[in-house]
Amino acid sequence: MIDSPDALSDPEFQPDYDPVHRFSAWLERGGKADATVEAYHADVADLVRAFTPRPTMELLPSDLSDYLQARASFEGWSVPTVRRHLQAIKSFYRYLVTEEEIRAPGPAELLAEPVPEPRAPHIIDQSDVAAIFGYLETRPKTDPAAAMDLALYGIAYHGALLISEAIGLTLDAVRGGPAVIKLDVIGRRGEESQLTLDGDAASWMGAWLAIRPAPARETDKRFVFIHPRTRLHTSRQRAWDRLKRLAKAAGLDEDVAERITPHTLRHSYAAHLASRALDVPALRAALRQRSPRHASKYIARAEREVSRDTATDT
Repeated sequence: MIDSPDALSDPEFQPDYDPVHRFSAWLERGGKADATVEAYHADVADLVRAFTPRPTMELLPSDLSDYLQARASFEGWSVPTVRRHLQAIKSFYRYLVTEEEIRAPGPAELLAEPVPEPRAPHIIDQSDVAAIFGYLETRPKTDPAAAMDLALYGIAYHGALLISEAIGLTLDAVRGGPAVIKLDVIGRRGEESQLTLDGDAASWMGAWLAIRPAPARETDKRFVFIHPRTRLHTSRQRAWDRLKRLAKAAGLDEDVAERITPHTLRHSYAAHLASRALDVPALRAALRQRSPRHASKYIARAEREVSRDTATDT
């Protein structure tokens, strides 16, 4: 690849864009959308420019792989951006094969699609969880906003509910009380499950239902969580924003408060359960998950922490 942009000023190093223009014309004849043709043209032109004076017909799979990795790292590409560039390059070399300018299958055909690195779940300490709920419990018992926050984030943590599941709860899905409350939960894909609340989570839910305001709209009457000020069905975004503010008010570290989301509470609950030496089936049941994969992940994390603490003690 060209080491310096100054190399392009030398006539010997002028990129040969003729194959790129022919490739774009081929895409147009194939009925590709104008936006796709334009994006692929730009991506392949970048490739030609990067390897000038080497002809693109002579590049090897390792050249293309190194090129994508280098640009992705230097420019901070997201996985979809890397994937688009790879698809453009693959299409370009398929065109060259079709025109018999290179032999099949071409250097790009066997390159693997980039796979995003799974992000480690954001987990907070049990002391941070206690600080958030402790702060809310210091608010007046008659404060409807605090009551709703305790109930909502209480089931996000103690019930390991996704925020969409919690926000979507309806009154007819809540049974029992005050010591034990059962919830009928509808998942993101429409799957049904049941959850039993006791202890603080049941108490907080009962307290909220006792002072829940009457909704302003008929369509919102069936939902459990009604915003106390607007008297509208509370939103997922409000739950995200509110939790960050609560975390700051509760005294959590700034970076923790900035990263926290309702899903953090679910991840943290799973990690805290795993630290109590629950086995995979028990953790799966607590999280209402069919696959053992996620439960195994939390247990493996807990085992690593135990090993690290043991090594530190010795």
